[in-house]
Amino acid sequence: MPTIHETRRNVLIGVLGVTASVAISYALFKNRSKIQEQFRRLLDFKNPLRHKEVEIVETSDHCQQVVKMLRSHTKDYKVLGIDCEWVTVGGKRRPVALLQLASYKGLCALIRLCELQGIPKDLRELLEDEEILKVGVAPYDDAGNLCHDFGVGVASTFDLRYMAVMTNTKPGSLAKMSKNVLNVELDKNWRICCSDWEAKDLSEKQIDYAAKDALVAVEIFKSLSKKIKKDFWSRSTSWTDLLSSIDAFIDIRFRENKALNRKPGKSKKQSNISEKPLRRYFSTRTSKLYDNTILQAPDGEVLSTIDLKKAKWYLDKELATLVSEEPFTVRLNFEPAGRNVGDAGQYYATPKENFCVVCGKSNSYIRKYIVPREYRKFFPAVMKSHTSHDVLLLCPDCHQRSNMSDLNIRRKLSVMCNAPYGGEEGSTRKFNEDPELKKLRSAARALLRNVNRIPAERKDELTEIVQKHYPNEELTQEILEEASTIEFLEQTDDYVSHGEKVVKEFQENYGGLIELEKIWRQHFITTMKPKFLPNLWSVSHNEDRLKIRASEGRVEKEDLAVAGLTNLEL
Repeated sequence: MPTIHETRRNVLIGVLGVTASVAISYALFKNRSKIQEQFRRLLDFKNPLRHKEVEIVETSDHCQQVVKMLRSHTKDYKVLGIDCEWVTVGGKRRPVALLQLASYKGLCALIRLCELQGIPKDLRELLEDEEILKVGVAPYDDAGNLCHDFGVGVASTFDLRYMAVMTNTKPGSLAKMSKNVLNVELDKNWRICCSDWEAKDLSEKQIDYAAKDALVAVEIFKSLSKKIKKDFWSRSTSWTDLLSSIDAFIDIRFRENKALNRKPGKSKKQSNISEKPLRRYFSTRTSKLYDNTILQAPDGEVLSTIDLKKAKWYLDKELATLVSEEPFTVRLNFEPAGRNVGDAGQYYATPKENFCVVCGKSNSYIRKYIVPREYRKFFPAVMKSHTSHDVLLLCPDCHQRSNMSDLNIRRKLSVMCNAPYGGEEGSTRKFNEDPELKKLRSAARALLRNVNRIPAERKDELTEIVQKHYPNEELTQEILEEASTIEFLEQTDDYVSHGEKVVKEFQENYGGLIELEKIWRQHFITTMKPKFLPNLWSVSHNEDRLKIRASEGRVEKEDLAVAGLTNLEL
């Protein structure tokens, strides 16, 4: 049993403890504002967006200044965060209204394309610069929208979800990855997301929302890049080292597959993107394109390699005889129009390999038309024959990268030849819509297909629309069927396609069509750096071939003029 002195001591200690607690609580309450401010500063210090600088761009001059600043920030680390905002009306997307670009130093440019009415030259060159990565979540889709709306080819997009998988981080939306990687919450309230991005003035919430989307993309890239190359952001590590790790996924749309969806614990062997590359699923060829069946002239000279189906056609028509089955060889029973002369002729007799000419992959591939058909179809017949020289095999990834880089050449050709394409300013539309006829067709189709499910009031409105176009007739089944198929598109009289105009300009002003071919072939070599081109493949192939034909008297003078070979003697 405690003594009286011990009891008093315990009571005194209790009183002092309570007094101290009250004093501390009072001090905390009295200084709560200062404490909260210190806590906010601590959180802000850990926030990677604390140094953000936002520039709202609404004029071409301001755009030029901001692009110059962004370029200076990409001198050492060539990366920009990218995102786009637009307005949706009636379920249809309007052109991109706001383009967000952010540097790793915290500068974010909110470029109001709806105010600029297009993409200024400096900005276009920045977006088309293949040396600068444009990172985000689904940047490939943003690039597609910008291409469709403004005719700009955004080069070197990289989806951060690929980097997430490479570092065993769960891929997800930008908001989820921001929380998981940076511990930064993004406000994704639909009222801001779906707000009017074409408004005269953007609200503070819109500005903050848009800027963070681009800035967070760069910060996620910085954070995850350290996991791939631990000393990446130090001076000792080059940008090239990181690029070598992610190069296979540049300009590739992100696709979730079994490797991405596999969860920890389901298998002893965890999927690792660095060990087993992700595959994209395309409608591609897996069977051989080149059979390398040999076609001979009557004297046994090899004319070309052809596919097996064509060889059997010659045999079925008794135009050739079978020489051997291994390798499958057929010999013509008649003299061909021409023989192989020079490297241009020997090219067609050279066996072709069934793999990607850029990287050598052979599991699947797609035909790549080096000189796109949108131009080739306007060439004279003599230049459209033997086009197999310009059809090469690429794997899906290389094919996609090549198509993206082609946008840059189309842009240059459109400027050279004053031939806008796609959504470029100045381009003419092939068809004009008649809104009244479109409305008529829609109403008629609704009455035909959903008449029993349409409310009476709406049915009366649709009937009135159709009746307006048939004022003196009863709306019979036949009338509705006629209205439901009515054509509401009318081709414009002044429409000339981009391809046709470019071909015409090269015929008349740029040295002929062989020069256009050379541009496309050289572009492919420069941008894709193919390691496995077929033997004798040449940038000047058609020029060499036409010179040979001219020496044999097998080409018209007019065709030579179109090609740009006016000085040849027939």
